[in-house]
Amino acid sequence: MLFFKENDEQKLKRISKNAGNVVQMFNAYFTTPKGIDATQELIFVAAMAGHACHRAVIAQHGKAAEVTTKEGKKFYFGDDLNKFLLENKLSVVSFCRAVTDYPMDKVIEIVSAFANHFTDENYTVCGQNPKALYERVESCWEGIYNNMTAKYCKDPSEWPILFGVVLQNILMMSLKAGAPKDEAARIAIECAVAVSKMDKESF
Repeated sequence: MLFFKENDEQKLKRISKNAGNVVQMFNAYFTTPKGIDATQELIFVAAMAGHACHRAVIAQHGKAAEVTTKEGKKFYFGDDLNKFLLENKLSVVSFCRAVTDYPMDKVIEIVSAFANHFTDENYTVCGQNPKALYERVESCWEGIYNNMTAKYCKDPSEWPILFGVVLQNILMMSLKAGAPKDEAARIAIECAVAVSKMDKESF
């Protein structure tokens, strides 16, 4: 029996069909009496996209270089992670750049800034406490995994694509609401990069 092999465009089309359901869920969650809290939603969804990259590496038994701080906290780096985060047209950062034209050299600056400052005592992820943000992301991941993530994706390599598409949609909504393009892109990429390097051992 021959199995149909999707190309990237077909895969993206299939995943995008369901991404709207995830977008609607986040929109509902971040709606306040004054409307959607666009900045908090962008931070959280970007963090979810970063977490999806990390989870995909683990699920596929990929390699990650562990960096342990002097306090014993662990963070994770490496090519297998960057593949989902940065390095192809279906990566999380590519989805952000596609709608903001954010320069790649600035992306590299964000990656370098994280590497230089994640051990700082007062380090924050776009103003958020990293541990609190991570715990919220982990809780959300577990909460929607069966009904959304696993249902909409054929295998773990598609998790970052799903949340990359969701992030792209949230980013476009922020821009329509008047968010400065470079600032919105920076927030999205900074959060995705930071959270992709974390797990429970990071705190």
